[in-house]
Amino acid sequence: KENAFSDSDVRLLETLSNTMGVALESARLFDETNRLLKETEQQKAELGVINSVQEGLAKELDIQAIYDLVGDKIRELFNAQGVVIATFDHNTAIEHFKYAVEDGQRFYLNPRPYDKLRQYMIMSREKIVINTNYEEAYAKFGLKTLPGTNQTKSAVFVPLVIGDRVNSYISLQNNEIENAFSDSDIRLLETLANSMSVALENARLFDETNRLLKETEQRTAELAVINSVQEGLAHELDMQGIYNLVGDRIQKLFNAQSVLIATFDHEKKMEIFNYNFEKGEKFISKPRPLNKLREKLIEEGQLILINENADEAIKKFGLLAIPGTVNSKSMLFMPLIVGDKVSGYVSLQNVDIENAFSDSDVRLLSTLSNSMSVALENARLFDETNRLLKETE
Repeated sequence: KENAFSDSDVRLLETLSNTMGVALESARLFDETNRLLKETEQQKAELGVINSVQEGLAKELDIQAIYDLVGDKIRELFNAQGVVIATFDHNTAIEHFKYAVEDGQRFYLNPRPYDKLRQYMIMSREKIVINTNYEEAYAKFGLKTLPGTNQTKSAVFVPLVIGDRVNSYISLQNNEIENAFSDSDIRLLETLANSMSVALENARLFDETNRLLKETEQRTAELAVINSVQEGLAHELDMQGIYNLVGDRIQKLFNAQSVLIATFDHEKKMEIFNYNFEKGEKFISKPRPLNKLREKLIEEGQLILINENADEAIKKFGLLAIPGTVNSKSMLFMPLIVGDKVSGYVSLQNVDIENAFSDSDVRLLSTLSNSMSVALENARLFDETNRLLKETE
């Protein structure tokens, strides 16, 4: 009907509308305050986590320990059954898994070639978030489930960037639900990844500095040894005295139970043992015919290093243990060269372990052998001069 609403009705409705407007604004402000409060609490919690991780990283300079520290912390923080941290070898296009956990179980996975997802992440240097339709992502990127793990429904891949290069990544994976990772989860993971990148670069630089320092110290020690031996050789003109001086010094320097110094009689194709030491005892061994290894040494004039599979080398070269000694597990043969002729060799042998001789061992023995070759040639020339002088007299 007409005139249904009186002035008092209008006045009452206005009052109610105003009251409702105030109530709605109050509710909006309350919700906004709660949202901001939650964001503040979340950011505070995130900051606490970040500080906790950074504090741990600041004390840690072992690279694998950094992977473990961050991986374990991430497992506690996020709704993820799977956590993966891997590094990239750009020369071989292979990824190496440094940390892989699913459902509380640690996996030690073999390296594998890059798939399309890893290639895209390396090229774009951007995170990849797959919160829905993971089957499509599997097909698009050619993804494969890691051995012993389950197919994923939600995943985040965050690259670790140093300079302008992606060297590794962190991945969260949930195999139960889609949309498992919120914007705040991703933001927090990115912050942790940045902190981890800095810590890994610091650890790498620390390792590199230590390596260079050790190399410098090692080279200094090697130089002192070389100078000491050369000083002794400079005063020694008796050939057997030279063999004894170098042999005695070598058997104290290296991780070798056996030290051999032998010379070659090329006309008779025999080797003559000038110094033979094994396990604290010197042996006087008779000359014997050259075997295949000695022939190879003479022909090529190059060192022969057998650091593993010694039994195969023994069969290949027809090696026989010198009477009173045992076969070795690691062997290094360094030729003694005068002019363009291999006059003999120095050999280090370890009867207990494989890989007994390092690159620095090879380098040091090479230098000592060169010094010994010069000293032996000087001694030979001295003997020859004396012989000619006596004949002349």
